[in-house]
Amino acid sequence: MNNQTITEPQKFAGDIFWVATSNLAVPLVGLIALPAMTKNYTAETYAVWVQSFLIVGLLSFTLSLCLGNAIIRFLASEDNLEKRRQALGSMLWPVLVFACLALVTSLVLRQDLSIFLFASPDYAHLVPLIFLWAAMQAVYSLLICYLLARRRIKWMSVLQISLALFQMLVIVILAFTRNGLMWIIGSIVVGITILVIIVFGMIVKELGWPKPALEGLKDYLVFSIPLIPSGILLWVISASDRFFITYLLNLGQAGIYSASLSVGNLIFLFYSPIPIVLFPVLSRLWEQKETLKVCSYLEYSNKLFITLAIPGAAGLYILSQPLLGIITTPDYMVGGVLILLIAAAAILCGLYQINVSIILLVQQTKWLVPIIAIATIADIGVNLALIPIFGITGAAIAITVSYLILAIIVIVWAKKVIRYTIDVRFMAKVILGSLIMAVCISFIDIGGIFGIFIIVVAGVVIFSLWMWLTRAFSAEDIELIKEIIVGLKKGSLLS
Repeated sequence: MNNQTITEPQKFAGDIFWVATSNLAVPLVGLIALPAMTKNYTAETYAVWVQSFLIVGLLSFTLSLCLGNAIIRFLASEDNLEKRRQALGSMLWPVLVFACLALVTSLVLRQDLSIFLFASPDYAHLVPLIFLWAAMQAVYSLLICYLLARRRIKWMSVLQISLALFQMLVIVILAFTRNGLMWIIGSIVVGITILVIIVFGMIVKELGWPKPALEGLKDYLVFSIPLIPSGILLWVISASDRFFITYLLNLGQAGIYSASLSVGNLIFLFYSPIPIVLFPVLSRLWEQKETLKVCSYLEYSNKLFITLAIPGAAGLYILSQPLLGIITTPDYMVGGVLILLIAAAAILCGLYQINVSIILLVQQTKWLVPIIAIATIADIGVNLALIPIFGITGAAIAITVSYLILAIIVIVWAKKVIRYTIDVRFMAKVILGSLIMAVCISFIDIGGIFGIFIIVVAGVVIFSLWMWLTRAFSAEDIELIKEIIVGLKKGSLLS
């Protein structure tokens, strides 16, 4: 089958396949690196590493000015090469300027920043490296968004896998040789810098050199600037729990909570490929006035996500203790309820990320700040109220409540804009099937990695059988699944 005969659903599924493959590498690498960190460093050192990672996420997001979203929104349907080159030039150079300013700030204020970020001046030597890591990550993310906008998904996936594998090797080798965090972070910075050079070279080969320009920058900033405070607020929801735990309990408890997050957040595997692929497709269809197709893609994306994520959360609840026992020491063992809460929060976050695409499409990003502010206030309030009472479980409750608020608001908004439907009967079948599956696999008592593999396979078989017996999928769903499978068999999705 050649590229001309690939249907749009097949192309969409193929892109999700590639993104899912690359995204699978990230948490798996994390799970491999986790025992290297937890078994060779103290819980406090591991907590510093985790918080450094979180800080990089916030800084890189801010330094990029959220222009990656603008690249996808405005260049996904732009076929004029010169306009793309000019637009990329307009968006790239402001990011470089802000990155340089951040690096200078980190050098001048490293002592104060260490106290603020880690509640200790002992890590001042890490601060400039962390800011350099964030700066390179911001540039890399911006360039990757261009590949995503042009649907060069395979190249993007290969680069992401390469980065994840490199980071795994760096962490494992340097952790087992008991090198300091400075060596680990510095090596990661080198790896990202190499990838920035590679991606920039690919783009220059296609477009030519993206020269600095002001034309169009105002429109891009009007779209992206409101995403900065909203992104910061989202970061507060997703990451501040570690800081609240550090200050209200201690740094060691933050490390233990972070290990549980590594397991519970495996649910992100099921949703993260969908919004990455979905938004460029919706942007193109929206510009072409294909509202019905936008509605259809959103409905099936939600359906696909809950079909995978809800049984995944039920399975993680059962497997949480064996998994933590394998990848950590006894100091990191927690109850399954904590993992279940984290997984539930991840499901709600996935629903938010999929449906928030509609707000971006209609360019109403200004409303994201008050929407997310409501959830952030709830998050802070619940953290302060429950962590002193319930410990790290209180933090998990806080993040679940916050994402529930966000998911409800954006789903209501999306339904109002494009009037898509939610199949309540289908969702009920998925939830009931997940409960049945969890009960069944809870009776399987096999230890070790092989035992976990057996339980996962059994869970997939039980849930699939339930979905088949209850005829959860409609005739239209089955036809779409057959079409995608045919494309996979003929290699159209992998070509």
